[in-house]
Formats: sequence, structure tokens, C-alpha cells
Amino acid sequence: DGCDYAANVERAAFSKVPNPPEEPLDLEEVPTPGVRTIAELARHLSVPESRTIKAVFYAREGEGGAEVVVVAIRGDLEVNEVKLARAVGGGLRLASPAEVRAAGLVAGSASPIGLGGLPVIADDSLRLGANLVAGANREGYHLLNANFPRDFDADLVADIALARNGAGCVACTGCGLSERRGIEVGHVFKLGTGYAEALGAVFSAEDGGQRPVVMGCYGIGLGRMLAAVIEQHHDERGIVFPASVAPYHVHLAALNAHRPEVAAAADALESELEGRGVEVLYDDRRESAGVKLNDADLIGLPIRAVVSPRSIRDGAVEVRARAGGEASAVPAASAAGEIAAMLSAMGA
Repeated sequence: DGCDYAANVERAAFSKVPNPPEEPLDLEEVPTPGVRTIAELARHLSVPESRTIKAVFYAREGEGGAEVVVVAIRGDLEVNEVKLARAVGGGLRLASPAEVRAAGLVAGSASPIGLGGLPVIADDSLRLGANLVAGANREGYHLLNANFPRDFDADLVADIALARNGAGCVACTGCGLSERRGIEVGHVFKLGTGYAEALGAVFSAEDGGQRPVVMGCYGIGLGRMLAAVIEQHHDERGIVFPASVAPYHVHLAALNAHRPEVAAAADALESELEGRGVEVLYDDRRESAGVKLNDADLIGLPIRAVVSPRSIRDGAVEVRARAGGEASAVPAASAAGEIAAMLSAMGA
């Protein structure tokens, strides 16, 4: 809220609050009967969840079968599996209960301490404090005063935590992250130099040497943009397209279009509108008035124009803006001009 930092939840970094500093104490095993979750452990020992270590078990397929990987993170945080996959190069899935048991792990009382041989991936939050509570790898027991890296090592330490609403911002101080729903309508990719090296795309550096070009690319999803527009602009009857992005400007509905006078008046209005650069969706189907008008609301073009036997008798065209307001009778002779003016005011 205090700067322009923004990120997808899959990548979002955040400031992790450290625990108060303490001198490391010796490990001490304590009984924790019936304790299976971090919340139960914190209540049982009267400690905050930030003073605990959570162990999450994943599996990685190898030539000899699945290998269990232990992921350790501070108890008040959750694993961001996209960050985790990026950190290890992918290939992880949650381990099954049978795989956990086969690895000698005790769910609810497990930790990286004393495992021996199993790969361990640690979140960098484990460095932010001392004397944490960890599983003793024995049913119904936990260890007090666990310290990383004194009491266990990790094959990889990285930010693998899921950002949450209210977490501290990494780009400015004193402000928190606010979670918002959004639609991703485009991508920007850093491709590095791999393609440039394959294609021989180089440039002359300041030292006179040849260097591969660092490449990037971007893409905009037209389908996603359409979905975003509709999500933001609709009502209970259907889409309400802004004039700037509508696929047509005017929905022209000819009621009783089989009657020659209606067809002639609607054709004339369509021609005049298109002569002014107005794009028209012309509905001359043999459907009832109710079907046509409901479909016009559903499709949601900026302006609806209706030509009917009654409007012809009145020498008018019924015109209504989709975004609201009542339908009004506009003289047929000036209808095209008035519609064009309405569209101009809408930003078409």
C-alpha cells in the first residue's frame, strides 16, 4: 500500500518478521501426546507458531523410484509450491502417507533433525530466530531449542514461503501487502541468451568482444482481455461493453423484419451509420421482439437501436444506451447523427 510493488502470489516476496534474538540453548526432548498440527503444538507448549518448525513431505521420482524430500519452514508460514518448484527445478509432488512411512518419518512429529540421508530444503525464515520447536522424529515427542544450521543442515535454502495479506513489503518499510484478485492478461519473459547463442545473435561490447544478445518477449492474451473486460463490465442482463473495446458500436434490431417497410428503414439506418464509420450488428432474424431485445442486452453493445412498425409510424427510431438510461424516440432523419454523437461522447 506504500509503493508500487506488485506480484502474482506465485512469485510474491515479503518481509519475514524475525523472532526476538536469544542465545541458542541445548536441545531438549519433551512429550507432546496427541499433538499432530502446528496449531496444537503451539497451544500445548504455549509458544507462538513462529517459534516452531513445520515439516512438509514431498516426493521426487528417480531411477530407483520415488525419493522423499523434507521441506522445512517456520510454523507460521505456508509453502509456496510454485516457488519451491522453481527453486529445485520442478519434479516434486506431495508424498503419499505410505511413502512418508517408508522413509521412516513420523507425520506430526517429524523434523529435519537427525534424519540422515534424506534431502532437506529449508525456507530462509528458519534463520530468523533461535530456539524453535521441532519434531523429534518419534511419535508423541518434540524438541525444544532447535537451531538452524546448528542442529540440521539443508541441501538448499531459499524463499519458498507463500505471501499473505498483511505481510510486510520488501520494497518499502512500514507497509503491508494487500491481496487483490486479478486477471493476468499478458506475460513478459526473460529468455536470457540461449536463443541468441543458437542463432548467433551477438553485439559488440565496450571491450570490443562479441556478446550474445539477452532476449525477452511478451505476449498479450486477447481472450483473457475479453474476459477481463466482461468481468468488470456487466450486469444481471449480460455484458456491458465499453465503447472503446466493443466488437460493434450499435446493435440494430429490426422487429418484424419480414415487413418491407421495416426492412427498408432498418437497411437505410444501417447504411447511414456505416457511412459515418459506425460498426453495426444488424439483427434481422425472424424472432420475437422479446428474444431480440434480450439478446441485445446479453451481447451488450454500447447502443441499441430498434426499428419497428410502431417506430416507423412515429417517424422515429428507438435508441437506448446499454450502460443505463431509458429508451428514447429519436427522429429517424437525425437518428444516425445522434447515435454517432452518443458514441463519440462514450469514447468510441
